[in-house]
Amino acid sequence: MKLIVVLSVAIAMTLLACSKDSASTGPGPALTDRDYLALGWQHFEAQRYDSAGTNFTSAYNLASTQAVRGEALSGRGWSSMYKRDLSRAKGDFSIAAGVTGIPTSVLNDVRVGNAFTLFSMNVFVDAASNANVALTDNPSYTFSHDAKVTVKRVRLLLVQSYFANGQFAQAAAQLDIFDPARAPHSAEPPILLGTITAALNSL
Repeated sequence: MKLIVVLSVAIAMTLLACSKDSASTGPGPALTDRDYLALGWQHFEAQRYDSAGTNFTSAYNLASTQAVRGEALSGRGWSSMYKRDLSRAKGDFSIAAGVTGIPTSVLNDVRVGNAFTLFSMNVFVDAASNANVALTDNPSYTFSHDAKVTVKRVRLLLVQSYFANGQFAQAAAQLDIFDPARAPHSAEPPILLGTITAALNSL
């Protein structure tokens, strides 16, 4: 009987201790705008684009600076583009491009994301414009949140945009930058198309 009482007291003390620990821990601190940005990119890199977009929206709503606001829009734009929600991606990229105080690196992410989006929507002139500005500003551009988006892919997007818009000389000139070892490249459309196709297959 005495043993049962001792065990009961021990169990009660254990439960009280657990209860006390739980009470003292409580809910964690509220997430900041930058916390949500980090979560958004973490989910984006894990290809969880829905939850990435949700976190970027939270970052935007809590944004304490224009820089955070612009990056949140960029992240949500990339997430939407990868989900093939091109209309929403275009909207977010367009707004982000007009945010003052956005870091140059983020602005180039916006331009490149918008270039891919617009190309997918067959808006080739604007796609070329965005890609060209980004590459002029940063000739060695690589998207830090997706290693597949290299300067070569962006340069080829520019080549394809010029070609699709009938600007064959400009397309050939960009191919010279892409592959200087084989420069100058022909601007004749059939030859140029074959060169572009081979370049795409080389990636």
